[in-house]
Amino acid sequence: MKRIVLFVASVVMCLNTGCSQEVAEAKSLLVAEINNKEIADLISSNIALFPNNTQLSIALIDGDQTTFIGVKRDRDELITTRNKNSVFEIGSISKVFTSILLSNQVNAHQLDLDDKVQSFMTFSEEKASEDSKEMTLRMLANHTSGLPRIAQNMLPVMMQDQTNPYKNYTPELLKEFFMGEIILENAPNTAYSYSNLGTGTLGYILTQNTGKTYEKLLQEDIFGPLGMGSSSSLLTMIDASKLVKGLDPAGAETSNWDFTDAAVGAGGIKSTAVDMEKFVRKNFEDDPMYVLPQKLTFTVNDNLHLGLGWHISIEDEKNYHWHNGGTGGYRSCMVLHKEDKKSVIVLSNVSAFGNKSENIDKLCFELMQTL
Repeated sequence: MKRIVLFVASVVMCLNTGCSQEVAEAKSLLVAEINNKEIADLISSNIALFPNNTQLSIALIDGDQTTFIGVKRDRDELITTRNKNSVFEIGSISKVFTSILLSNQVNAHQLDLDDKVQSFMTFSEEKASEDSKEMTLRMLANHTSGLPRIAQNMLPVMMQDQTNPYKNYTPELLKEFFMGEIILENAPNTAYSYSNLGTGTLGYILTQNTGKTYEKLLQEDIFGPLGMGSSSSLLTMIDASKLVKGLDPAGAETSNWDFTDAAVGAGGIKSTAVDMEKFVRKNFEDDPMYVLPQKLTFTVNDNLHLGLGWHISIEDEKNYHWHNGGTGGYRSCMVLHKEDKKSVIVLSNVSAFGNKSENIDKLCFELMQTL
């Protein structure tokens, strides 16, 4: 797994860009409290420089056994805390859920992976290029559509409130983007180009295809059946007493991120370690709705392959499915090995804009090596 760790640590699958913050090194009591020196040392070494009030909620899944670990930095000291039922933003891990919603509609013969995006979004006859007309739902899900990371008309909206940048990006603005000149970063299905716009568009198409909101699709198709009762894409549906406040790079509380159906599929879900453990265990099964997104659809290089939503790293002939995510106040990472039924989930209120926020991904993969 060492190559995977090094590769993933260098990739940022967030809804943003950026980093910066340093604090005094923490005096850790974790070894005594966790009763596992290797795990305690990994946690301490990766998060010791994060601000006070940083929290991590970790799930270690090894076969039938799950260990939940909660850690908090309090007055420059790392302590354990009970937070397995606390809610964090999971950022771009939401993209995996969006692809599973796509899979459900494909398996129900409501959609086909090779349906053209143009069948659902109106393109300008004068401005649409031949390349843009070749984009499919599969390409939106595996980041090979060629669409940029964000839409050209999204930047001005994001600048209106940088602490809650997606709040005012509406379906009307998304439709306006597709009616303009669509400038692709590469020809469709020729290269991997990570795109929040692409997955946000996919989520919107799923809502239009069913006449249901993204939240309703999540609740009916995933959260409800799996008993993920603390998960939602809507902050208004989250129990405020369970919500861990996100922190900015300096350690001050920052705004949660709100989304309309134009972008929510790219990163709008809030969840808990307990709920995410249920989700991972469902991915261990052979349910067709969950299997389709796990299948390899595109090879980027020897280290990285793509399913639908999932990134796949292959090491020692084993497929490791993973995704990470980040918002202004949170950073998350999830990796699983289906056949061995092993997984690590790390949720945190570390800002994805902060210095060393990639340590959350690094910790996730290092913990995977201990299982």
